[in-house]
Amino acid sequence: MSRRQAKNLRFPQGRDPIGLILDNDDYKLLAGTIGPCHGGDIEDFLAAAPVVTGGRFITTDHPLIEEVLGAVGVEVRGYMKIDHEHDGVLRVIPRRGSIAERLLVLYVMLERHML
Repeated sequence: MSRRQAKNLRFPQGRDPIGLILDNDDYKLLAGTIGPCHGGDIEDFLAAAPVVTGGRFITTDHPLIEEVLGAVGVEVRGYMKIDHEHDGVLRVIPRRGSIAERLLVLYVMLERHML
């Protein structure tokens, strides 16, 4: 092996984080809904999500992801209660097109990418 080839060898520096890319709209919904209401570490975690092509990268093997999921679940239930107050219909699943439905979709996406 020549000296030049040896310089081009790259060895892994550690494992890559596991996660998914949320588009900007989904990220804004998640960060805007969860961050201010649940604050602290969750808000910092979401704010630190790196900008990548197509949106923001959310690390799903981070220890805080379970707290994020719990916060999303709380918000889904809260928005479903608001929808119930507005239209008087008690639903088992969120109303189509509602914030609760969008958050539930994000919840499922995040959960599927967890280890």
